[in-house]
Amino acid sequence: MHRCGLPAFSLSARIIRLRAVALVSAILLVSQCQSQFRPPQVDITEQDTTGYTFLRQEENEIENRNYLEPLFKKLYRQRTEGGQRISIIHVGDSHILGNMLTHEVRTRLQNAFGDAGRGLIFPYKLAGTNGPKDYIVESNVRWYGTNCQRDLDEATPYGISGFLLETFNPEGQLTFRLRDTSTAETRLFTKMTVFHRRDDDAFDLSVRDEVTKQEAVLFMQDEFFKAYYFDRPVAQATLSFKRLHSASKGSLMLDGVMLENELSGVVYHSIGVNGGKFSDFARARFFARELADLNPDLIVLSFGTNEAQGKTNPHYLYQQMEILVEQIKQYAPNAYFLLTTPADSYLKGRGFNPYMNQISEVIRQFAREKNYALWDLFRCSGGEKSAQNWKSSGLMSSDSVHYSKVGYSVQGRLFYQSLIRAYNDYVQQYSE
Repeated sequence: MHRCGLPAFSLSARIIRLRAVALVSAILLVSQCQSQFRPPQVDITEQDTTGYTFLRQEENEIENRNYLEPLFKKLYRQRTEGGQRISIIHVGDSHILGNMLTHEVRTRLQNAFGDAGRGLIFPYKLAGTNGPKDYIVESNVRWYGTNCQRDLDEATPYGISGFLLETFNPEGQLTFRLRDTSTAETRLFTKMTVFHRRDDDAFDLSVRDEVTKQEAVLFMQDEFFKAYYFDRPVAQATLSFKRLHSASKGSLMLDGVMLENELSGVVYHSIGVNGGKFSDFARARFFARELADLNPDLIVLSFGTNEAQGKTNPHYLYQQMEILVEQIKQYAPNAYFLLTTPADSYLKGRGFNPYMNQISEVIRQFAREKNYALWDLFRCSGGEKSAQNWKSSGLMSSDSVHYSKVGYSVQGRLFYQSLIRAYNDYVQQYSE
């Protein structure tokens, strides 16, 4: 029987694998098409809500939501017509690094508007730190890693992830697998963008998937990245590198990797650094430049916890926020900004933190004076001394600064609710 224009073949192991990939790809495509026939508004279901009475649900709103109308318009067109690609970048500290909060938001937005890929990832384990659990990275050579928070220089050599991974080996491999270690769920992608520093093309790079026996094609490049495409969707890819000149002693420096597919929908990138502050990313020389290559529609900035772990000059904090935003706007002038305040936490894990409200107020002031959008997590999560409620409800970790997996899930659902309420209000006004 002739199907899809292909002749009949014997069911060899290789063909079975290829058909499996094609089947999953077809399922993704059908899901994408179905999303285009949904009603414009998005229902907030029971699974999207939380049942904790100490939360101030009435204050869980996006302030200055009209500023985000271009974003909501694009989401509306994607939901009703399809064909739109929405890039959202969520930048912050360790609360964002673990991807627990952002996983909740990403999953729900992609269910509502289409899944355009996992987005930016980084080999955190090879850099000696914790990271997300929804992908695996392996290498056959030694790497050295550091981040922008550890470097106190006035200008630091960090890029899109706030991290830098470096190897001095003349050749080696780095394999990325989109496999969730907790659920064993596997996701597919067709495009892999490697953010690295080109040192006069000292290294030859190639990308291949050994499962489907595909060599990815280099499609686009500049001094900060190389983008590769696969003909068919893959669940893993191996980046191979080899030094071109044996006498050279240069290193290969990696800033991050982006994994996407060719479907329309939402790509939700999460970027975080342990101990990170506004000032750390403002000092990272290549961060804003590389961030622009993600073509952001919305940039969410979630800092404040580390600034509140001691007395911070409000004027200095405001100035650092202004510097970072202006740097990003220089390279991504069409992006919109949403600032968030931090949830309450203990001062160095030992007791009430008197600085949390002050830091949150500076963030509110900045967003309002600059006419950006604002999500006030500090207030809607309970405000001053609310960390006690989170901790007694089992929603905080033992250090009383970070949250449990369930706690981050609650915060992610709160943020998703606020975004969808703002979007639904836009749709209602648009249809009147």
